Amino acid sequence: MKKPWFAGVAFCALTLSSAVFASHNVYGTFKGGWSDLDARDIPSGVDTTDASFSLLVGVSFPLDRHDTFSLGVEGGGVWLGSFGNDSELELSGIEAAVMGKAHVANGTDVFLRVGALRWDADLDHGSDDDGTDGFWGIGFTYGLDKLKFRGSVDRYSLDEVDVETYTLGLEYPFN
Repeated sequence: MKKPWFAGVAFCALTLSSAVFASHNVYGTFKGGWSDLDARDIPSGVDTTDASFSLLVGVSFPLDRHDTFSLGVEGGGVWLGSFGNDSELELSGIEAAVMGKAHVANGTDVFLRVGALRWDADLDHGSDDDGTDGFWGIGFTYGLDKLKFRGSVDRYSLDEVDVETYTLGLEYPFN
C-alpha cells in the first residue's frame, strides 16, 4: 500500500531539483487579517469575527513564455479564529489549493484559488469536530521587486458553518 506522504516527498524533491526549480516560481506567503463566521442557529450577540492568519508555500508553473498566465499549487497552515463570547469555538487546519494567476499590469497579478481544508474545530464544551471541506478564494499580488504584497478573500464552507477571511500579507519568491 502506498503512503500519501510519499507523493508529497516526491513532489518536493521534483520541485526543488535544479532543472525544475529554475523554470518555476517557488514562494512562501504569510498573510493575516480577519475572519467572519456565518453559522446557522447562532444566537444574536455572539461574537462571529476574529483575527485570521496563514503560512503557505507554493509553486507556480508558467503556461506561456511571457509569464502572462500561470498555474500552481500551494498549501500550508491556516488559523481561522476563535468565535463566541468566550472563545467557545476555535477553527484551524491545513489547506491545499490549485491556483491560477494572470499578469494584468507591471508587477500586478490577480488569482483564483480552489482547494480543500482539513479542519479541526475545538469546542470549550469538550466536544471537538473535524473534517475536510472545500474552499475558494480570489486575490491579487503586487510588487516590483522580490517581495510582493498579497491580498485575498477566501470562503471556507465547513460542515455547519461558512467562514470568510479577508487577508493582507507578503509573498516572497525563493528563486
